[in-house]
Amino acid sequence: MDIFVTGASGYIGSALTRTLIARGHRVRGLARSAAAEAVVRGHGAEPVRAALTDVDVLARAAADVDAVVHTAATETADRADVDRAAVTAMLDAKPGAFITTTGAPRARSSRTPVAEDDTAPVEGPLAWLAEAEARVLESGSRGAVVRPPMVYGDGGGPVSRLVAQAAADGVARHIGDGANRWSTVHVRDLALAYALLLETEATGVFHVSDGHESMADLMTAIGARAGVPVASWSLDEALATHGWGAGFLAADAVLDASRITALGWTPAVGLGIPRDLLSTS
Repeated sequence: MDIFVTGASGYIGSALTRTLIARGHRVRGLARSAAAEAVVRGHGAEPVRAALTDVDVLARAAADVDAVVHTAATETADRADVDRAAVTAMLDAKPGAFITTTGAPRARSSRTPVAEDDTAPVEGPLAWLAEAEARVLESGSRGAVVRPPMVYGDGGGPVSRLVAQAAADGVARHIGDGANRWSTVHVRDLALAYALLLETEATGVFHVSDGHESMADLMTAIGARAGVPVASWSLDEALATHGWGAGFLAADAVLDASRITALGWTPAVGLGIPRDLLSTS
């Protein structure tokens, strides 16, 4: 297949691009800078030089491929507006398939696995994700949505950022007793799930998870990797220090991945976050 990947130089997009190339697909990857272009070429893909706001370029790229996988996102306050314009432009080009990426907070907070249709109320800072999912699923293209949980592995992603934060703070903190749990997935196993969705006729929403970890266990492993002690603090303290995003680390996000496993996906790389962080290999 000919596939256009947004975010191809990023954490998830890089793993996905390498996986698709290894499976014999041809990939064009969005690259917003010369450095990003070099990364995309290094993966074996063809760079498309543009930002996520360059909707005309995105539309032309989407028109020339069999499928689009959208993993890119801005970190700016207008993230929802940028995503809406970018995805609309690409969908209007009518690619055969379109896979977008949202996240575990779209599912209902639960300490037991929840299925894809068991969603959180549409409110708060990430309420726009509901619209983002519907936009793809209700388009004329074959649409699919991937909701990654806590992604780890290969020295990057949110877990790596938590290690860096713990090192900077001199302590790894969980909120309350840390008994809340999050689903996890290794970034290369996540990439395999995207590839499987591209290579089948699958549509709809898919959770991708290789297991579940308590925040206490996660922060213990992060503290060991960062060489700092582990402590508890309150949700109010976490919110005051790190803003609204800290609230997600107090929630439960345990996902049922039976839909993707029914398509033949199984974790091939992941060790689980604590074991991955503590591994010397």
